[in-house]
Amino acid sequence: MLACTATVPQGSSIHSQLAEDVRRGLSARPRSLPPKWFYDTRGSELFDQICELPEYYLTRAERAILERDAAAIVQESGAHELLEIGSGFARKTGLLLQQMRSPRYLPFDISTEALEASARSLRAVVPSLIIDPIVGDFEHDVARVPRSTAPRLWAFLGSTVGNLDEQQAPAVLGAFARRMAPGDTFLLGVDLVKDVPTLERAYDDAAGVTALFNKNVLAVINRQLDADFDLDRFEHRARYDVPLARIEMHLEARGAQRVRIRALDLTVDFDDRERILTEISRKFTRETTEHTLRAAGLRVRRWFSGEGFALVLSELAS
Repeated sequence: MLACTATVPQGSSIHSQLAEDVRRGLSARPRSLPPKWFYDTRGSELFDQICELPEYYLTRAERAILERDAAAIVQESGAHELLEIGSGFARKTGLLLQQMRSPRYLPFDISTEALEASARSLRAVVPSLIIDPIVGDFEHDVARVPRSTAPRLWAFLGSTVGNLDEQQAPAVLGAFARRMAPGDTFLLGVDLVKDVPTLERAYDDAAGVTALFNKNVLAVINRQLDADFDLDRFEHRARYDVPLARIEMHLEARGAQRVRIRALDLTVDFDDRERILTEISRKFTRETTEHTLRAAGLRVRRWFSGEGFALVLSELAS
């Protein structure tokens, strides 16, 4: 699951991207929606709840690695500047910034709300912190990231890379790599392959919080694009695809229905039990992680692993 985003301003480039994504994804068969649109304010609240669920091990596993190895990561990188991609509310970032001398932090996120909230919380932990936020969609706005002559640690945490497929992940990481300078390092969070029951429970919890989170993408479309999705007529589905090594989250129609998206002048007819793919979450091995980084022009410098999760420090391959 991705880091948090917020309400999309009407007429903004981000609102236009939402409209384009919805039109393309719901006009196609099979239907799909990008997971970044889960995260209005309600979606962010639900994701916070997910991170505290006993089934959702990812956040705890990544934090444990940072609590143990943040100093080693920062020392190995030699950086005093941290650029975090998809920063959201930056709940784990302070563990890295506390290890830097006179740090500068560049959070890159689609949500101004999340950027403002993270700035407040991080300054309480690191009072001398310099924060230069970047508002944008990391899949489309990498050019907004300023270049730097100081060694920079780039961070893409939370296994957000898992939401990108085998073609998208190297392309997105490659775009980041092309903005990196010699001497920069890149810290990537990856969730590792593990037993199927553990994975499926993490994305289909007993309390039903993930189901509410999944359906929230329809609420975002209703509000932002004047649609009339009935959330009660869609069911949350999550399963692990073993050959593809990925969780797939879907919304399944309960009965045939017609949905009108007025801002797009679009009508979508759903068959009974037809599904919308709302998220993939790929799981990695060391081999597939190295392959993905290599395809992006990066090479592994050091591997930090914990309970079924890894933080991988890499550098430019040439």
